[in-house]
Amino acid sequence: MTSVGSVSSKVIGKVTEFKPVQKCCNFFRKDPEKAIAYSTIASVVGKDGIGCYMYVNQSLNNDKIPEDKRKFVAALDLTNGILMIAAQLALFFGMRKLNEPLFNKIFQKSFDKGGQIFKTISTKIRKQQREAGVPVARKIKIKKEYNNIRKDCLETFKFITELAAATILAKRVIVPFIATPLAQKVKDKMENKFDSKKSENKVEKDNDDKHEDDNKIEGHKDEIKSQEAGHNSNLLSKYKHN
Repeated sequence: MTSVGSVSSKVIGKVTEFKPVQKCCNFFRKDPEKAIAYSTIASVVGKDGIGCYMYVNQSLNNDKIPEDKRKFVAALDLTNGILMIAAQLALFFGMRKLNEPLFNKIFQKSFDKGGQIFKTISTKIRKQQREAGVPVARKIKIKKEYNNIRKDCLETFKFITELAAATILAKRVIVPFIATPLAQKVKDKMENKFDSKKSENKVEKDNDDKHEDDNKIEGHKDEIKSQEAGHNSNLLSKYKHN
């Protein structure tokens, strides 16, 4: 009997042979920081997109909501969902442009553009190595390690700030701030549209009722004329007979 692990490994092995999966794996190997950041924001936005669809669909088919209000509630859910996704993407990519300058400003005492910090660190390391009686590292090697540390710090900083901007600032601060007045405008617009339609239907109904009353009056007049005509003809017949 084939084990579950064996079957799973074969399936996963076949999946990894697909070109899109291979491209994705190469992207992660080539630039893991960007790949992780993009995949994370994609999962967050995807979750909100599915949630938006489910909320809208639920509002349109919710028996507890009056039928004439369902479209309005669904419109609010859709507006909120679109704002949520758009704001998160905007702040995520906006932060990617601002991250490095912001990092340089915040950590200028650790990583400066002029290289004075590196010179100080390099001199201190080489001095400590001499005093310890160990081989003194070359400046180029220390520089490489220094740059690697800076790169790791910058990538971590970018990852945290981008996701914080998307999931905290955009989702919990900006979107509610915008969505509340926007929802009120949508509500007013839809209610005005509903009242206008209701008024039009009332006028239409009144016109139909009036038309029906006019038809009844005309029919009654025709009936009276018919009766009068019949009565007159009977009188003439009577006199003619005499």
